[in-house]
Amino acid sequence: MSVLRGLGALTGAYLRETWRSKPALFWNVAFPLLSIVGLSFLFGGGTAAGVAYIVPGILTINLIAAAFFGVSLHMVSLRESELYRHFRVTPVRSLTVVLAHSATALANILLSVVVQLAVAKALFHLPIRGSLFDLALALLLAGFAFIPLGLLVGSVAGDMRSAPALSNLLFFPMMFLSGAAMPLYLLPHWLQRVAALLPATYVVELLQAAIVRGNLAARLWPSAGILLLTGALAFAFDARLFRWESRQPIDRRGLALAVLCLGALYLVAFLAGVRLEAARGPGKPVASVKPAAGARVLQGMTILDGSGGRIERGRVVLDGPRIVAVGKAAGPPPPGVPVTDLTGLYLIPGLIDSHIHLGGSAGGSAGSGEFVPARVIHDLQVYLALGITSFVSLTDDIDDLKRLRSAVAGGSMRSPRPYFSGPGITAPGGHPAKFFVFVPGLADRMTRQVDSPEQAAAAVRELAGLRVDLVKLFLDGGWPGDALPVLPEPAFRAAVRTARQLGLRTTVHVDDDRHAQLALDAGADAIEHLPPDLSAETARQLAERGIFLTPTLVAAEGLMRALAAAPIDDPLVRKWVIPAVLDSLRSPDSWLARVRASPAAMAFYTRRYERSRGALRRAVAAHVPLLAGSDGGNPAAFHGLGLLRELELMVEEGGMSPGAALVAATGAAARRLGSTEIGRIAPGAFADLVVLGDDPARDIRALRQVRAVYFGGQPLPRETLLSTPPGGWMPGRPR
Repeated sequence: MSVLRGLGALTGAYLRETWRSKPALFWNVAFPLLSIVGLSFLFGGGTAAGVAYIVPGILTINLIAAAFFGVSLHMVSLRESELYRHFRVTPVRSLTVVLAHSATALANILLSVVVQLAVAKALFHLPIRGSLFDLALALLLAGFAFIPLGLLVGSVAGDMRSAPALSNLLFFPMMFLSGAAMPLYLLPHWLQRVAALLPATYVVELLQAAIVRGNLAARLWPSAGILLLTGALAFAFDARLFRWESRQPIDRRGLALAVLCLGALYLVAFLAGVRLEAARGPGKPVASVKPAAGARVLQGMTILDGSGGRIERGRVVLDGPRIVAVGKAAGPPPPGVPVTDLTGLYLIPGLIDSHIHLGGSAGGSAGSGEFVPARVIHDLQVYLALGITSFVSLTDDIDDLKRLRSAVAGGSMRSPRPYFSGPGITAPGGHPAKFFVFVPGLADRMTRQVDSPEQAAAAVRELAGLRVDLVKLFLDGGWPGDALPVLPEPAFRAAVRTARQLGLRTTVHVDDDRHAQLALDAGADAIEHLPPDLSAETARQLAERGIFLTPTLVAAEGLMRALAAAPIDDPLVRKWVIPAVLDSLRSPDSWLARVRASPAAMAFYTRRYERSRGALRRAVAAHVPLLAGSDGGNPAAFHGLGLLRELELMVEEGGMSPGAALVAATGAAARRLGSTEIGRIAPGAFADLVVLGDDPARDIRALRQVRAVYFGGQPLPRETLLSTPPGGWMPGRPR
């Protein structure tokens, strides 16, 4: 009989039985929830950053508990009830029973993890620095190792009296010595070495890499290899050691061979001196690294890592374009590596502007001088000079941005790292297609205008082929006296659905709460612009679902100031913005002059800005995950400077803490993109770093005091960025 025959039915029966069992409910639901809440307060202090560091250990504890108690005790109880003995006279094979237990355990474990993470997210706003794929991979590797270990225990345990004792004999050493219950870096060095002999240690390593550091790829080996070999070896013996009846003798030779093989695996890991990242912990001294050509050390400064973490008197080791180590500056730096002393200063990740329009000038569109390639090149240098090392360009020329991405990756262009959506999807003649008609063919290049589900799905598939970083859709009905067609709901839903099927993130430009609700209901990943009428219910749903919102309040403020012809007295604006853009804002030939002449239009924009300020306060109070985006390119939303002003508004108008605002422009912005390479100071990330004179977590205006910028590990010559050639890329140049 095939091993797979009857597997589904048997798994279903096991699942129903475990969820009717009080012990199973305790180990799968009650114990995990008690531990995630209790230990988060006890060891994590209830703070997001503290909880993030201990959640991997809590998940590990619950996983090994599910394996050593849930799986094994379930097997022993079925054997004692003589259910297996009845199976024995049927065509069901021992391997089928083992696989059914494995599938049942995996389903229960994954469900338990989802519940735990949901609670941690709701109660403590748990940040997860890696992608959901990284987290799922780490959990699957852990389950693959521990479920067969639990099956081994269940196979050799004598009865329901001795089985708990045997499980405890394995459970407690793994819980306390692996870094799961107590952080590994708090244990003596010799116990840290012993941890290499325990499978649970490598589960903690992978989960910390996925949740805390966001660098699973860098920590995948050897931890993943050890867990894969553990699962493979244990599975190889599970069917051999499986017993149909309690009185059936244990295959002692098989058991001895299983222990010998697993012991040899972990002895090799121990003797090889596997380096455990968890042994360093937050703020622990940086482990010594083998320097390579181009390596350098920055030390003495306070590190703000982009996820809310803080290290005083820190040290960061750079190797080429990447960060290889982060921690306290205790002991001598790696030998032979140049050291830059930054004592008294502050180090943050390169900032990310999550919403710009590189083609926009930030002026009033009064003359062609605002749109020459030189202005674009100038603005790219301004971003870098202000510490903005990445941006998300929405609805810009995709050919230009693809060439820029290649040039930056190849080192032939000095520019922030570009992420982009390419053409936005909108209704025929809708926003923003209507505003591109002044140049023949521009609307077709910058947008995809669709009105049916089939056209919408085709547009998304086209964008997927163009390798965009996210898909942008428009739901905007215009304004009084100038209504615009809106993307039909069936087409909108088809676009979001197709993007999800293709693994593409979506973000939606909205103009009001009704359209924000539609975006939420359709399953969009993010929303651009703050609806002035943002409702409490929409804010609650955004927070509960973890949907990112980019307010872009600075664009509304800039438009109001431009319409009011307010004086521009910011010294940074005078230093970094080209005069043609500033002159355009006051030009009688700009479209702003026409708006000033309309009392109705002035009243509309004034009221909209005031309502948006209130909406921002509601979003912050509801804990909506906010991103910092300037909408740079719109009137007086100056490239580079707009992001600094947006962050100030998030703090001053929205009531956000400066530290949270900084995360909105670093770690949170990277998470929206699914990137672990930017927005953080952690091993494996790009060495895009900004040195500041004051602490931005206490005063957000400290971001104006940039002392140095590192891009890909190299310091940038800030004062000569505008006067030295940046490279060969230029917008509008053919391929």
